[in-house]
Amino acid sequence: MPDHHNSTQDGLVVPSKGLTLVGDVGGTNCRLALAERTASGGIELHHSERYAVAEYKHFNDVVETYLDTYKIKAKQGAFAFAGPKFDDEIRMTNLNWIVSEDELRKKFGLDTAVVLNDFVAMANGATVIPDDGFDVLIEGKVDYNKPVAVLGPGTGMGLSCILPGKPVRIIPTEGGHTAFAPGDEMEREVLAYWSSRLSFVSAEALISGPGLVRLHTAICAITDSPNHNLSAAEIVGAAELDAGSIARKTVTHFCSMLGGFAGNVAVTQGASGGVVIGGGVSRHIAKFISGSDFTSRFKDRGPGSWYVKDIPVRLIQANFVPLYGAAAMVLNN
Repeated sequence: MPDHHNSTQDGLVVPSKGLTLVGDVGGTNCRLALAERTASGGIELHHSERYAVAEYKHFNDVVETYLDTYKIKAKQGAFAFAGPKFDDEIRMTNLNWIVSEDELRKKFGLDTAVVLNDFVAMANGATVIPDDGFDVLIEGKVDYNKPVAVLGPGTGMGLSCILPGKPVRIIPTEGGHTAFAPGDEMEREVLAYWSSRLSFVSAEALISGPGLVRLHTAICAITDSPNHNLSAAEIVGAAELDAGSIARKTVTHFCSMLGGFAGNVAVTQGASGGVVIGGGVSRHIAKFISGSDFTSRFKDRGPGSWYVKDIPVRLIQANFVPLYGAAAMVLNN
């Protein structure tokens, strides 16, 4: 399912017959694209554009910019957001945006508008991408005839559960807001450090993009090391350059904590069919997972270890999976 990205060009006009606009909106970036069914029944994306949400007052402003850029009028839209859905509207978790289906239909003249949680879209997309779109973290074939958990760190920590059926049912959750569970002495010190500074230390407070920065800050303080106030990307970059650095220690702990959280999710959701990890942060730290305690944290469940011993874990490497998942909500086969 390749993304045919066309760069913005002055005067570019896209034929507008029956166009489907899709979006993936996180706390940092928003990606919009046009989607269509191919003759073989697959979904193809084109004219993909990314926008920094901090530069816009509301999602409607982003949509307006996109439609004006390409001189188009869409007929239907499906948009995935990092936040829970109530009735016909999404309230974003890490951004002060409320977006409703009714408002989108009225403002942009859409015949159909669907808003959904981003990890519903991520989960829906995960069911259709090919095997080569994943890294295998723990061996085994994901079985969608059983419950499958889909999670991933980004600006926050997304989490949903795929329930078996034809079609599958996807349950969005706010499981990233469960309490952080440390797995070793360093992480207990990290929890103590942030407990004195935050009213509640959730899993996503430490296992997310901003969480990677918080983790680095705490480890620098605990080890009495200089903190250069690195961004998440800079921490990962420094970890790649120096295996003995605090940055590498931070990223390794992050991977271990991700494994622990994934194991918690597996037993909580009864995800015997597998665990799928997505999110932009996951792809950036994937190369460090094998050198961490990810697998042992996932599998060591005390008396409950038998339950997770055969659960496969995969990490999504394919691009734009939530966009494909959103598109599938409105594009009929």
